[in-house]
Amino acid sequence: MRVLVLASTLAVSGCATVSYSDDAVTRFVERAEMCAHWGGEEPYDEVRRAEIDRNLDELRCTTITRDGEALKLSRKDRPEDLRRINEALGRV
Repeated sequence: MRVLVLASTLAVSGCATVSYSDDAVTRFVERAEMCAHWGGEEPYDEVRRAEIDRNLDELRCTTITRDGEALKLSRKDRPEDLRRINEALGRV
């Protein structure tokens, strides 16, 4: 399953154009997208629930808002980064 998650992340990140940014913002946006994905999955049985919970834990989704706010503070002079972070936070 990790291969599928990695492939999905790479596919999503390959579609985005990164401008006036750095790796920290890109990693945050990808993490937020994966948190939104796993948070919206249906836990139709115990195995699926465990898979969802494992991914949410590995992605540290419970701290995504706090982490995004901290990242925004460090990028306060970079409007494009702030826009990308805010968009990502709006999806989770």
